Amino acid sequence: MPIQVWRIMLGIWLTSVLMVISLPWSKFDARPHWKNVQWVPFEHFSLHPTVLTETILNVIAFIPVGYLAARSLAQSHQRPVLGALALGACSSVSIELYQLFCQDRVPSTTDLLMNVGGTAIGVWLAFAIDWTLTFFMLHIRRLST
Repeated sequence: MPIQVWRIMLGIWLTSVLMVISLPWSKFDARPHWKNVQWVPFEHFSLHPTVLTETILNVIAFIPVGYLAARSLAQSHQRPVLGALALGACSSVSIELYQLFCQDRVPSTTDLLMNVGGTAIGVWLAFAIDWTLTFFMLHIRRLST
């Protein structure tokens, strides 16, 4: 698939994630709420179903970011892994900064780490799929000769 298609898909996914995660927009009041920031990763983590669900969704939402970024950078970038991880980290920081200016939202380093973790899983999946397909294609060629 052409790189442009991967990039369009990445743009659509990132836009969708940023819009959904930033909801509800009515909470935005343009004043920083520093008291809401959870600076220490996993300090407020618990096994409560709501916390677990939110953590898992943070990871899942960013798996496609890593996958699509790796696909869109693979041929045109010297270090697609670093580029994809940087994109995931910058997107996550943007979300957390937006939440800083929202009432009742909690910017968190845990969320940042989970998002980057999801991005890393997506990058790994992109390369694992490539390696697996290459492996099977080589074996199919050997069997057919």
